[in-house]
Amino acid sequence: MTIRKQPSDFYVEELLAPETLASIYDRADGNNVHALYELNKASLTTPAAINEFCRSVKARPDHASYAGLKDKHAETRQHVTVKLRTPADAPRDTEGKQWKAHLKGFINHPIVAADITGNRFAIVIRDLARPASEEMDRRAKLLANGDSLLLTNYFGAQRFGSARHGAGWIAKSLITGDFETALKLAIGTPARKDTGKTRDFTRILATHWGNWKAMKDLPRLPEGRAIDVLARGGDFKAAFESLPYFLQSLSVEAYQSHLWNRCACELVRPMPGNFATPDEYGEMLFAPASTIHAPWRNLDLPLLAKNSDLLDPWKETCERVLASENITVADLRVKGLKRPFFGEAQRKLFIEAKNWSLSRPEPDELSKGGLRKRTASFDLPRGAYATVVLRALGQ
Repeated sequence: MTIRKQPSDFYVEELLAPETLASIYDRADGNNVHALYELNKASLTTPAAINEFCRSVKARPDHASYAGLKDKHAETRQHVTVKLRTPADAPRDTEGKQWKAHLKGFINHPIVAADITGNRFAIVIRDLARPASEEMDRRAKLLANGDSLLLTNYFGAQRFGSARHGAGWIAKSLITGDFETALKLAIGTPARKDTGKTRDFTRILATHWGNWKAMKDLPRLPEGRAIDVLARGGDFKAAFESLPYFLQSLSVEAYQSHLWNRCACELVRPMPGNFATPDEYGEMLFAPASTIHAPWRNLDLPLLAKNSDLLDPWKETCERVLASENITVADLRVKGLKRPFFGEAQRKLFIEAKNWSLSRPEPDELSKGGLRKRTASFDLPRGAYATVVLRALGQ
């Protein structure tokens, strides 16, 4: 099975919260000075599209806000607000080579994640042989819950972009105070998906690690500040602290998400009829919807932090997962630094992919050998991953 052979194979659309929809005004008036646009893009990152959009409406990029990042290799529809010097002059429509934007109206605040209830997906799954297509149908029937699928709410691979999988978790080294290993994992360990300057940067560091003063030909990236710190005689803790904060934070969030996924998987394991899908970041187990009863359907499972109270019914499972990592809850902190930090948050153990549909198999015009394609369409709540739905279906 293959997804994303072309951008139109993966469509995602943000769904505005009813309260936000109701707060949209036709004109800028009083405090309603944030112009709300619907931004459509293809084969372009959200930050790149926002920068081009701001140039077109003559606004500073730091005056624009959006609720989340959308895939580059996809066709996406999301929302952006921008505060203009003269809101009444906001263009109704504007566009560039790979994007276009339409004015929906004005609201009294910059858009934030809470303004989005979820995302709508339409994903074309290609290169399907008959057995794989039949397995999708079998799994969909097991997960069916009315017109929805009920499935374990795992974090998807996108959450682990900061991990150099197979080499170790950055935050695991931060927990033990091994800042050199943490730094090397963060910026000096090549990854298969590295491209451009990042690819050159990580490979030069991996080859010449320790020879800081000789690294004068490194590509210019914000991460290079850490090497400057070391070249001046600073220690590895100071070097890690000099990295862009979003990279530091992502390293902690990735490890927290890994622990959450492992706990969720172990909670599903005893459920009758569970079935597995391998994943590069660990096995995913799913249970038939008919075996998931209340109160499990509404259970929140926390992202663990040092002050988390381990409670039933997941207490024993979390303790077992932490023990397998040779840590306890009290270890979930970065020694010697106030940030990044492990912050506790609640996440639903199970979620519904609503308005679910799966098209019949049809000839795949981009494949050879009689392979088929199908389109999966569904809505997910904010924070859930479409790739996990595909994993549940055996992709």
